[in-house]
Amino acid sequence: MKIKPSILTALAITAFATGCKQSNTADENSTATTNAWQQTKTAATNDWAAVKQGATNAWANTKEATTNAWADIKDSMQTSKDYTYDKKDAFVAGASTDLNTLDQKIKELSDKTAAASDSVKADAQTKLQELRAKRADLDVKLDAVKNATAADWNDTKTAFQNSYEDVKNSLKQTWQWLTNKLSS
Repeated sequence: MKIKPSILTALAITAFATGCKQSNTADENSTATTNAWQQTKTAATNDWAAVKQGATNAWANTKEATTNAWADIKDSMQTSKDYTYDKKDAFVAGASTDLNTLDQKIKELSDKTAAASDSVKADAQTKLQELRAKRADLDVKLDAVKNATAADWNDTKTAFQNSYEDVKNSLKQTWQWLTNKLSS
């Protein structure tokens, strides 16, 4: 019978040692899990920061590009109120230059549209057609200004100015719309 208690003691010691060893393994697993979790958390935080910075940079670039796109559009029509009938030729020359700049911006917008997805491209084409129709109407108004007499000078000049501002604003809105669509 004395053998049995010593076998029980040996078994208890073995079980205790094994339990301790398993406990150490569990502690090591827990530490490894905690370290893996920390690394995952750090990587996710870093990735999120990179995405956030990328989005911020993209938005800043979009705003800058939109602002720069309009740097070329002259506000000379604002000062056209100073043009009297005797300065009609200077007004027409300035208006023609401004229209060439508008045409260039419409072409740039059309080129940018070509790089868009099919769904955006379809909407953009509709907007471009409307813009081109307004631009064609502006040519008619410029012809009226060229043929204006002293009696109808102010009316034709004002009609041209209003139409010019409408085309310029429509172009700017379409440009911003497309820029937003391409950046989203």
